Amino acid sequence: MNLLSSLSPFFLDWLDLIVRWFHIIVGIAWIGTSFYFNWLDSKLDRNIDEENIEGELWSVHSGGFYNINKLKGPPKEFPKELHWFKWEAYSTWLSGFILLVIVYYLNSESLLIDRSVLIINTWQAIIISLFFLFGSWFVYNFLCNSKLINNSIVFTSTCFILAIFICFILTHIFGSRAAYIHVGACLGTIMAANVFRVIIPSQKNMVDSALNNQKPNLQMGINAKNRSMHNNYITLPVVFIMISAHYPFTYGHEYNWLILVIISLSGALIRHYFNLRNKRKYKFWILPVAFSLMISLFFFTSLPKLYFNNINYIKNNEDVKFNEVKNIIKYRCGVCHAKNPTFEGLPSAPLGIIYDNENDILMNISKIKEQALDSDIMPPGNITGITKHERNKLRLWIKQGSKTNN
Repeated sequence: MNLLSSLSPFFLDWLDLIVRWFHIIVGIAWIGTSFYFNWLDSKLDRNIDEENIEGELWSVHSGGFYNINKLKGPPKEFPKELHWFKWEAYSTWLSGFILLVIVYYLNSESLLIDRSVLIINTWQAIIISLFFLFGSWFVYNFLCNSKLINNSIVFTSTCFILAIFICFILTHIFGSRAAYIHVGACLGTIMAANVFRVIIPSQKNMVDSALNNQKPNLQMGINAKNRSMHNNYITLPVVFIMISAHYPFTYGHEYNWLILVIISLSGALIRHYFNLRNKRKYKFWILPVAFSLMISLFFFTSLPKLYFNNINYIKNNEDVKFNEVKNIIKYRCGVCHAKNPTFEGLPSAPLGIIYDNENDILMNISKIKEQALDSDIMPPGNITGITKHERNKLRLWIKQGSKTNN
């Protein structure tokens, strides 16, 4: 029994690894089919002089030629096997939710909650998380069923304004990294619910109507087409959020919510360009606009840091001793980043990064600068209580050449 108890932290690490790997695999499958079928539908040659054929596509891949036809109605005789594309979406959402539980709910004190942002307890944080997760779908679905859906500009603008609000409010409830993940989880829930509640029921209606020789509900097909296109545009923002943990200068920024909004807008614009291009509508101005937004973010995040660092160095040009730096890192970072972490429930150093000695610190200066100075995301939720004065000491020491012999 003691052995099982001792192994539990390692079990969670391996469960995290396996579920995350599975999540990425099924996510790729889902995104791939989404992109492919939207591309396929726009590329069909509809100048077909055949009674039952709406469109045709010829393609070549992996040493063979393919001829794909889209029928105007159901086939006269159903095939023995009809492929449905739904398990990719369901598996992606379920594995993503399990990851949310493993990474954030079970580590709420260190990864979900940031008491410098908002003082809440674990259960409050989890309830808020679930509220946003499922509430986002109900609000979005309400808008889709309203008259706003008939005006694409008004509908899109309304959804975008609500997305800005969600980004803003979540970054003022949770820790910055958790807030980004929750925005992605809200969007992912909308996408999966679109498949489960609208797209698949529409397809079932088509199949059942054909088998029973009845007329299908055309409105269900229109709704499914709209939701599929919405999913297509949401995809790139969600993909960015999935990789955002590697870029703390985004979620660790003071205006992280604004950065997320602009990057998501850039992703949606890029997707819009390719959707139009697939229909042979070439709006070349879209890509420069998306690129300009990203360049603007680069200057927005970088120039103030550069200015602050220079001013801070001028005002505080005292000679920082390595012993001071070593003590700061030992007590503020070393409780987790050590061969034998002293932080409760942590069996090993996160990402294998340790600061046990002088060489360890020197080898990881860039990570210290990135995580604790260029952004304030480390320590997570500032659980070890590092002060601004201590951060400035580290910054000055690095600026002075990271000397260890003083």
